[in-house]
Amino acid sequence: MAMTTEGVVPERLVRAAGQQPLYSTLADMLAREIQDGKYPPATTLPSEKELTERYGVSRQTVRFALRMLRDRGLISSHPGIGTIVREPIQSQGKFKALNSAEDLLQFVGDTEMHALSRREVIVDEALGEMVECNPGLLLSEATFVRNTPGAELPMSYLKIYVPARYAAAQERPTISNTPVYQTIEKLFNVRVCEIRQDVTATVLDEELADILKAPIGEPALQMTRFYYDANQSLVQVTLSYYPRSRYTQSARFRISDEV
Repeated sequence: MAMTTEGVVPERLVRAAGQQPLYSTLADMLAREIQDGKYPPATTLPSEKELTERYGVSRQTVRFALRMLRDRGLISSHPGIGTIVREPIQSQGKFKALNSAEDLLQFVGDTEMHALSRREVIVDEALGEMVECNPGLLLSEATFVRNTPGAELPMSYLKIYVPARYAAAQERPTISNTPVYQTIEKLFNVRVCEIRQDVTATVLDEELADILKAPIGEPALQMTRFYYDANQSLVQVTLSYYPRSRYTQSARFRISDEV
C-alpha cells in the first residue's frame, strides 16, 4: 500500500547557517516517521516528486536523503514499484510468508544468495511435473543457499530454472541479493508481469539436510514460484526448501460486524 501526500500542507525545510545539510535533515525526519509507524514496513514512501513538493526542496536533496536512508537499511528502491520501507533489523529472523511482489523484493534485499552450482539440464518426467515443462526441454539450472546476514544456519536451498536462452542471467557473484528474474528483465528486455507461488509439505532427504545443516527427515516446506511475462510465457521457476524450524507464518483477519 502506497502512502501519498494528497491533502498534505507543504512543510518547507530550511537549513540555518552552520547546521547539517538539508538532505541530512530530511533523511532524519523521514527516518523518525518510519520509526514512529507513519510508514509501516512493506509500504512505499511518497515519490520523489511528492517529497519535493511537500518539503519545498530540490529533487537532488530528496535523492540524497533517500540514499542516506538506504545506507541505514531503512528502505530499498525497486524500479516500477517505488521505495519500500524495510522491516526493522531486530524483527528479522525466521522467514515469514510473502504475500506480495513488494514482500518478495524486500525479502530478497534483506538476505544473501550464495551460489553453489550452475548447469544445463534436459527436463525429464519428474522435473517436468515439478516445473510444469515438457520433457526434453533444455533448461539452465542454478543452485543457491539463501542466508540471513550474520546467521549461523542457512535459511533455505534454492534451485532456479530458466530457459537456456536466459542462462547468462544466472551468472553472478558468489554472494548476491539481486533476483535472477530482474537480471533477465535487464539483459533480455523481458518484463515479469505475474508470479505464482505454490506451497507443499515435504521432508529433507540426506542431500538437502546436509546442505541446510538440518536433521535428515525434518519436515520442510517446498515453495515453487512461477514467473510469467505479459504473454503468460514462463520466464523462471524457483524451487525453495525451508526447514520447519526456520519458517513461520502468521496472519490476522478482521471479522466484519455484518458476519
